[in-house]
Amino acid sequence: MLPDSLRFPPGGKPWLLYGLFGASLVLNLGLAIKFSGSDEPAPAAPTPTISPIGDDTTISNLPVPADLVVPLPEPLGVARAAGTEVFTGTVSSSLSATFQDAKDTNPAALSAVYSRLFAWDMDLRRDLHKGDTVEVLFEQPDGAEPLVLAARLRSQPGTGSEKVYAAWRYQAPGDRFPSYWSDTGEEVPRRLIDGPLPDYEQITSLLKDRPTHEGMDFKTPIGTPIVAPRAGRVTRTNWNHAANGNCVEVQYSDGVTAKFLHMNENGVKDGQSLSAGTEIGKTGNTGRSTGPHLHYQIERGSKVLDPIEYHGTLRRQLPTDAMPGFEQAKKELMEQLDGRLASR
Repeated sequence: MLPDSLRFPPGGKPWLLYGLFGASLVLNLGLAIKFSGSDEPAPAAPTPTISPIGDDTTISNLPVPADLVVPLPEPLGVARAAGTEVFTGTVSSSLSATFQDAKDTNPAALSAVYSRLFAWDMDLRRDLHKGDTVEVLFEQPDGAEPLVLAARLRSQPGTGSEKVYAAWRYQAPGDRFPSYWSDTGEEVPRRLIDGPLPDYEQITSLLKDRPTHEGMDFKTPIGTPIVAPRAGRVTRTNWNHAANGNCVEVQYSDGVTAKFLHMNENGVKDGQSLSAGTEIGKTGNTGRSTGPHLHYQIERGSKVLDPIEYHGTLRRQLPTDAMPGFEQAKKELMEQLDGRLASR
């Protein structure tokens, strides 16, 4: 900073200060002219990191013609195959750091899939303890995220507060997709009460996962039927088409607005009245989407609502007649998991 004797010389004008300002002005003007006339592009902004699961950041394929949509799977029993991998690790800081040593897979993707299972019962950023152990049996399909077959989280092992969380992949009788079940046959992930998809593979993203993601993502094959969870009226379709793909907006009778994005096809028109349970279209992979899924978003005015709080959730319990089949599947998966861990 210039001293007062130079800024305000007694009895005269601050010619030195004027000179400095003038030189600065000429320099900045010259630089502006140089860069405005340059043919070189401005430095590109850093490419954002794209999550491999449900991040809605890549413009995907056009709608798949109806005659080419792969039929939804019929119940097939327990999904498992040869070529499984196993990973175990001890938590020292974060869960993602724990999975960094996972081999034969993408550690970040395996950590994300594992996290989805136990995020319903604990805050995996706040409730993990140093010394907790993770165990997971999985397959690594080519070009896809890991398929977890069995997972355990041992919280505070060897202490009086030890608790074991377990998730076993099993396809319940009558279900089109396998899910994950606890040791007692209770479904590990919660389900929305009267949600938009009666059948889906997995919820892959919750509202609170990322501040920039304003909905809930359901992973499901193209062509899965979408229904209106509440009675209401269709207020618009296919807006912002490049980002949202085929999409439908419905205003429920209570004033809440629901958005259904990335659909393969719409089955409703603007202004159409809907009763609860009306099919409004099929899931797809259109717009900015990293894979087939439904993005479900609800708002009241300008406020984004959490579907979990708006709809409420439930957990299914396997019926008594399904328990023998589940116990056999769990036994086989446990033998694979424990056997592979013991041989490490």
